Amino acid sequence: MSLARLALPVSLLALGACKDEPITVVTPPSAQASATGTPADHLAPNELLEGKASAFGLVLPMGVHIDAAFSDVVYASGHVADAAVVKYVRARVSEGKLIRPAFAGNGQTVFDHVLVPTSPGREFVVKVGAERGAVASTTIEIRDVTPTKAPSLPDDTARWRSAGLAPNGTILDPSHLQ
Repeated sequence: MSLARLALPVSLLALGACKDEPITVVTPPSAQASATGTPADHLAPNELLEGKASAFGLVLPMGVHIDAAFSDVVYASGHVADAAVVKYVRARVSEGKLIRPAFAGNGQTVFDHVLVPTSPGREFVVKVGAERGAVASTTIEIRDVTPTKAPSLPDDTARWRSAGLAPNGTILDPSHLQ
């Protein structure tokens, strides 16, 4: 080893010893990520990002598109793993009950009577199922099952009239028969 090569580290060490400031070691983000096992700029296993499409206030994951939308149900699908979609939906709904299929990869996972925070006062049933095929594909059905409130009617006569009947069960207006 040459004397010049040896002199540089020794002079840096002596220069560092002259300062009274504490030495802090800064770990680069790549080293931090490798210490935890996952890179800082990567998703965890079965983690999906939010997409741009939404159904009844529930933002669908990236890679999922809406196939059909009606007043009480939305059908969506995408080339993502069903386990990832189940994990995604579970993190974005509350209350209700989770019903998993008896065997993995067999049937649908159902989120029964769940609430979506962005749609207060409404209940939904969300079904997540895998489609068979070479590429991972998942279908999602989001159905609004909010119970309708019965009209507040004062007595039995008013209830019969709201149904188009007289209290004895006869039709009030025979011209409105179908």
